[in-house]
Amino acid sequence: MTAPLAVKAKKKIDRQLLGLLIFVIAMMVVMSFLSDSFLSVSNLTNVFRQSVFIMLLGFGMTFVLTTGGIDLSVGVMLALSGGMSGWLLSMNVNIVPAVIAGVLVGLLVGAGNGLMITKLRITPFIATLATMSIGRGVMYVWTNSIPFRNYMVGGFRFIGQGDIFGLQFPIVIAIVAFVILQFVYRCTAFGRHVTAYGSNEESARVSGINTDKLLIKVYALSGLMAAIAGITLASRLETVHPEMGKGYELDAIAAAIIGGTSLSGGKGTLVGTVLGAFIIYLISNALNLLNVDPDWETIVKGIIILIVVAVEFLSHRNKKE
Repeated sequence: MTAPLAVKAKKKIDRQLLGLLIFVIAMMVVMSFLSDSFLSVSNLTNVFRQSVFIMLLGFGMTFVLTTGGIDLSVGVMLALSGGMSGWLLSMNVNIVPAVIAGVLVGLLVGAGNGLMITKLRITPFIATLATMSIGRGVMYVWTNSIPFRNYMVGGFRFIGQGDIFGLQFPIVIAIVAFVILQFVYRCTAFGRHVTAYGSNEESARVSGINTDKLLIKVYALSGLMAAIAGITLASRLETVHPEMGKGYELDAIAAAIIGGTSLSGGKGTLVGTVLGAFIIYLISNALNLLNVDPDWETIVKGIIILIVVAVEFLSHRNKKE
């Protein structure tokens, strides 16, 4: 990408982020008149804490979507990873190997998605849909459809419920993950290759990028982020159930898309994913405070996604014309 084009793309992304910030500010102003508790520090902190798990999934999803792919299995990878760590702890395994095992589950399942896509030439949608179905079935068989809880120990409890200098540890995890992945996405060859592949797969291949290896790494990264989210959530909830993480894949995709990551690939923004996840839960929180039927949350979320995708489509069409 030439320098002028890079600057132009950056300005476009900045405008999108600015639009999201304006939306958040406007929503806060309106809600401050409708609910006295909306702008309280405790309420906003709670919203951010609730959105952490979708942020973590969304970070991995941003890389996947930037390649032009999709990962429908992040919700079940979250469940499998959190379940593995919890199950090992219930068997009196030390916390360190239990957590490492949970992380490895996410990495291996994610890498497996990448292998199916690159070696078997299965489309990302079908490959990850199959993984989602198989993984959810494994969760039901593994747990006998009964949640298990007897795995909490002090060190593991800290992951989801502890705090550092007053900041809840799940939020610390999200901040650290964001800083590291933002550097990887913007400042490393891997990040540039991800964007290049999503922009033009054939050009990326001709330029010498090992595209198969790249995709395997991208889907393994998505699995890693799902594992971190799953282990943190298992600690937070103190229980693992067969439907743990169900529907989270849609929220992760929504967070990335709302934040400005393109469904067609070639463009992504982790900052936007943070804002997208926060907006999803901010809207949910606002509706709860207004005593709106919870079913409307899904409707509102769908409308927002539809608007964002429509705007992106119209923008691309205007460019072509």
